[in-house]
Amino acid sequence: MNVPATSCGRVYSSSRSASLILATVAAVAWIATHRYQGIWHDGVLYAGQAIFRLDPTAFSRDLFFAYGSQDGFTVFTGIYALAIAKVGLPTASALLLGMSHVAWIAAAAFLLRELLTGLSFWLGLVLVAVLPATYGSSGIFSYGETFLTARVWAEPPALLAVAFILRGDRVKAISSLVFAAAMHPVIAFPAALFVFFFGFGARQQVVLALFGFLSMVALNLAGIPPFAGLNKVMDPLWLSLSVERSPFVFVNHWTPSEHKEAGFLALLLFGSALVAYPGNRRVWWCALAVFATGIGMALLAVLWPGVLLIQMQPWRVLWLVRVLAVAAGVCLVQTTWLSSPYGRILLGALLVASLNLENSGFPCAVLLIGLIVAQHRFALDPRLPLWFRRVAWGGIILMVGENIFWRIMLSSVSLDFTEASLIGLGRTDRLFIVNKEFGWFITPALFLGVWALMRHRPVVTRWLLVLTSLLFIWVALHWQRSIRYQAEEDHLRETGFAELTRIIQPHHLTYWEGGHPYLWFILRRGSYASFHQAAGLIFSRETAIESYRRLSRLRKLGVADSRFSWLPTPTDESPEMAASLDGLIHVCHDPILDFVVLAERVAGTTPVKTFSLSSFAGEFHLYACAPLRAFPDPFLSSS
Repeated sequence: MNVPATSCGRVYSSSRSASLILATVAAVAWIATHRYQGIWHDGVLYAGQAIFRLDPTAFSRDLFFAYGSQDGFTVFTGIYALAIAKVGLPTASALLLGMSHVAWIAAAAFLLRELLTGLSFWLGLVLVAVLPATYGSSGIFSYGETFLTARVWAEPPALLAVAFILRGDRVKAISSLVFAAAMHPVIAFPAALFVFFFGFGARQQVVLALFGFLSMVALNLAGIPPFAGLNKVMDPLWLSLSVERSPFVFVNHWTPSEHKEAGFLALLLFGSALVAYPGNRRVWWCALAVFATGIGMALLAVLWPGVLLIQMQPWRVLWLVRVLAVAAGVCLVQTTWLSSPYGRILLGALLVASLNLENSGFPCAVLLIGLIVAQHRFALDPRLPLWFRRVAWGGIILMVGENIFWRIMLSSVSLDFTEASLIGLGRTDRLFIVNKEFGWFITPALFLGVWALMRHRPVVTRWLLVLTSLLFIWVALHWQRSIRYQAEEDHLRETGFAELTRIIQPHHLTYWEGGHPYLWFILRRGSYASFHQAAGLIFSRETAIESYRRLSRLRKLGVADSRFSWLPTPTDESPEMAASLDGLIHVCHDPILDFVVLAERVAGTTPVKTFSLSSFAGEFHLYACAPLRAFPDPFLSSS
């Protein structure tokens, strides 16, 4: 599908040098907001799954692996495990993430080139890179993640599938979908929906839907996972534990502002579908159908908690909807901006509304989209006096400026570099942190400034090319954060810690206070329990029940990562208490537990070993459980 220039406004001609400059700025924008900071967040779980592939025996009783994990739904961990075996965990993580980031920005450009033209294409690419990429609830998931997961490897081929179907190439679209599904089927799902809606006619869709339904029924009858659970529902206990630990999976537990944010994406697609060039409207209607299907299935999971339906998390179609909504928004702006002063004021007001979705912004956005549609479809375009336009733009600028001011003031990132949290960081790290937090409004403004400078003063193009090239080299060289404690930790992940591995054997199960990544990546040993390890409970009823049991036992020890509930209780938020001997004895009375590692020494007993992993980690104390089981359990009645 070749989108005519008129579909998204005027095409601005540019030289090869100008195009190279804009491409470099887009690449810089991506790198500056997607810096690699090591193995963290869900990157810990995927790295753990890869380690598990290399040595399953040592993790047989680990809470995250004991009853199976989502590792069975992806081939990515096999690739990750092979890379770890060849080059080690730290290098494998950085290398595979870097490859996915290059593929991501290239696939996004390939897709947007089919939807946008000229300046709108470059602006859309920059906005996809720098705008907040989170979707769903609690800010957990985002596209183009800065840590290595199967998701970030599935997103580029999913984008390619959409791009290929827009070009009318079904074979390449389906091939890309197969690769994306092999990496992460949940991420591939919205792309499959788009290919289904856009790439096939009504009769073909009926045939494909019927074939898919019959295939799932056959797989269900054959007992082939995950379709074996197609007609099964979560029992009340499993469901209640899942809601308590992972409420973000269920759309009825989202906040109103999170619902409004998702609704605003649909609103942009709807508005663009009504005002776009006729040959381009079908794209936005199909994107809106993807949104409706995913959210509709998520609502069905609330009414009928089917196991497979909940595990699919169909609301995660929002990652692709967000990317397409950015393109739709740019197209809407380009089309309306050139129409009249009235249209420009409506766009300015829509910007204000988008910045205030958590308050009254969403209903205002609905009204403004309606006025924009009326302007295009019904020629409702009043002539506004000059004084009114000036007052309107003054109010828009004032409200946008106030919103940005308060976002800066209330941000978790301080601009005062003398603060304790920033004083130990180098200048480069500080700049990356500030850009990550505020780049969503700084970078587009700088991008438009570069474009305007090239347009009005072509003589500076050569100098801008040199400047942007040097900037690209600089940010690329600093893409991976390099700090001393991370270097020490990476060295331990490569070499291990022989002092402990001699004591903690592969068949032992250990609880390490806040340190299950140490057990996984340094010792290559199983971890008893932690809040993070309970993440897979929607994929296994046994994991849900066992997570609750083990974490409830750990609560008697008074450690921070014994929390089961997603939302902290008043007890969780109270000041931490030092671990007591009674608590340690109670935990050790679980017969599957062999060792406990704590950050504080427990009075009344002697640790097997006191050690330090690095100059930054502090001291840890290793306690053996076997001797402590000789004492009666002080909490026997409550265990």
